[in-house]
Amino acid sequence: MIIEKKPIKTPLTPIKSSLFDKYQVKVWIKRDDLNHPTVQGNKWHKLKNNLLHAKKQGKDTLITFGGAFSNHIAATAAAAKAEGFQSIGIIRGDELENQPDKWSDTLKTAFNNGMQFKFISRQAYRQKEDASFLSSLQDQHPSAFIIPEGGSNQYAVLGFEDLVNEMNEQCPDWTHIYCAVGTGGTLAGLIHFSQITQTKDNPLNLSSPKRIIGVPVLKQGEYLVSQIQGLLQQSEHIQDKQNHDKINTNWKLLNQYHDGGYAKQSIDGKKFQRNFEKEFSILLDPVYTSKMVYAFFDQLKTGKIPKNSNIILLHTGGLQGRTK
Repeated sequence: MIIEKKPIKTPLTPIKSSLFDKYQVKVWIKRDDLNHPTVQGNKWHKLKNNLLHAKKQGKDTLITFGGAFSNHIAATAAAAKAEGFQSIGIIRGDELENQPDKWSDTLKTAFNNGMQFKFISRQAYRQKEDASFLSSLQDQHPSAFIIPEGGSNQYAVLGFEDLVNEMNEQCPDWTHIYCAVGTGGTLAGLIHFSQITQTKDNPLNLSSPKRIIGVPVLKQGEYLVSQIQGLLQQSEHIQDKQNHDKINTNWKLLNQYHDGGYAKQSIDGKKFQRNFEKEFSILLDPVYTSKMVYAFFDQLKTGKIPKNSNIILLHTGGLQGRTK
């Protein structure tokens, strides 16, 4: 089951390199890709509270949105199957509707887990957040719980408390967390809970500021700043943090590492991923995590990361999307 228990505690794996020695930093990769076999990485955290709310409302179907390479689509289908929901995916791009032989591994995985697809044009897909569009969709499927693209809403943000507490416990002195960004929900969750400090069960070291670095995997990711800020405001309304002190948590987006855009990967990007996997024996997801790790290495080599930093690279899963 997905929502009745916490995922397994995942390792914070140190990775060693002469490059890290040269720049005097310590680096770990948080293996959250190991937290669940089918609802992997950040998707477990984002979906948990959404599924809880769907059950509380007596819904029997999950509807959500995504492209052909959306990890969220695959994870939602798997979570729905495990929890007894039907699932419907609204898929960007109607050119694939009658060409299942051209579906990505991600779509095939979701389909095999029982998800029904509704392929719509890219123009129509832009209405996915429009109130009238969503109202019409709800009217068509009154027993469905609608989850936004990427699973990113206030419920998703609040699903990251366990993960942040776990990283704080494993590495209290972390200075940087690098995280891939698609729709902003994961980054908002990290920011939200990294700002909660001294509690009885979670004492933190406040001697150094915390920096959370998001790496958007799509072009023109600047709009994500306002989207993340909106998610943070929504989650504040749900969870009262007034009784907690806050540490100095800075966050920013690095928009230059999309490597051609969403679900695209250059020759150099593929080469970097192959070399990393060979050196460290850790598989990366080409759509998200590989771009994030590349951004970290480039930032390090160009002097953007101070000496004596303790860096966590968050592996958000998505390995079902690897090309076989």
